[in-house]
Amino acid sequence: MSAKSQIVGTALNAYLNSRPAKYALHDFGRLLRGGRRHARLYFRADDPYSHLLVQAAARLASVYPVEIEIIPVAHPSIAANPAPDMLQRHAISDAAILAESYGLSFPSVAEPPTEDRVRRAHAVLLQRRPAEEQLKVAAEIGEAVWRGDGAALASIVERYGSVSGEEVRPALEANYSALERAGHYQPGMLYYGGGWYWGIDRLQYLEDRLRREGLEGSLDLTPGPAPHLASLIGSADGSPPRIEVFVSFRSPYSYLAMPQLIDLRDRYGVDVTVRPVLPMVMRGLPVPRAKRFYIVHDTKREADRLGIPFGHVCDPLGKGIGYCMAVFFECAVGKGVELEFAQSVMQGIWSEARDVAHVPDLVFLAKRAGIGDAEVRAAIEDRSWKEQGKANREALTDLGLWGVPSIRIGSYSTWGQDRIPLLEAEIARFSAQG
Repeated sequence: MSAKSQIVGTALNAYLNSRPAKYALHDFGRLLRGGRRHARLYFRADDPYSHLLVQAAARLASVYPVEIEIIPVAHPSIAANPAPDMLQRHAISDAAILAESYGLSFPSVAEPPTEDRVRRAHAVLLQRRPAEEQLKVAAEIGEAVWRGDGAALASIVERYGSVSGEEVRPALEANYSALERAGHYQPGMLYYGGGWYWGIDRLQYLEDRLRREGLEGSLDLTPGPAPHLASLIGSADGSPPRIEVFVSFRSPYSYLAMPQLIDLRDRYGVDVTVRPVLPMVMRGLPVPRAKRFYIVHDTKREADRLGIPFGHVCDPLGKGIGYCMAVFFECAVGKGVELEFAQSVMQGIWSEARDVAHVPDLVFLAKRAGIGDAEVRAAIEDRSWKEQGKANREALTDLGLWGVPSIRIGSYSTWGQDRIPLLEAEIARFSAQG
């Protein structure tokens, strides 16, 4: 194992092991302050996930004794969000499906709001008012902004008041700086007692934590059918759905996707094509420190929920990634072991601290997928993987996506392993009909 890989792995392992102590410290501080529970919701009026989260946060505050403060923030930096236009287009379509599934409000067809309306919305939310009222105002603003209802927004400004236009930008930038100092980088986040909870996807972890603190209640935020999604993934001839997944061997979320996709293939006969791309940093896209550490922490709690081993890490950046790509394209493609090889290698990287730049480790991981020693050693001498990886990256961009894992099924494309359960529910319904 290289010294750099060892240092990175040690730092990540130490970070993961520090989280329980950090939460305990925050809980102790809360008790010293009289037990008052306070959360901060970092919000942007042009972020679809913020609008969904505000609706769910209002439920949370009505069920549990948690005061939720709305904090409007500026746009993330390019380092934190390297594809802002792609992200917003994807988030709009993703939010519409999530709203349909979870019984929340978001228009089925929406356009990015104008800069003027976003500024006016933030001017209202920067006006100080009680937390409970602010949640209500934020939900009203989201409805007006995302439905393009200028008259409704003007009415909100008149009824609730706002700060002056000159105050908006400096205040948003100051709030974003505070978000960064607290340890995060994007809106649509709830912060409670040292923990970060993104959108409606991670509220289950906050609810679990409140229950561990002795509180009782239920958000009753359970996904249901999403008819629009079903219409997108179905095939015209009634044949089983086919999945195309773009992954990176260095992406922990890609690792989480592998066992779930293998399960879909084995249980429903879904054909899954794996298309590896280079990690973001090897594609010239920066990943800030706070983002790296949050992703690893978030992956750990998701892995624990899914029963996937995670946390003993060896960073594969550099030669190790090249070796993995070479063996994948030369030895796994076309031989029915694409998923098995990707799964074995990522398990080695993310839970066994196997150094894939070290040939004996790579041989061991490939052997678990049915690929022989001689095949591996011949493959790593081949450089044709670079063109194949480039083609995959271009195909990913053509879908309007940039991160991994990204999934295409039918005419539906999405980003993130979080959406696999929604896909599974629709695939199960499709199979039952067949």
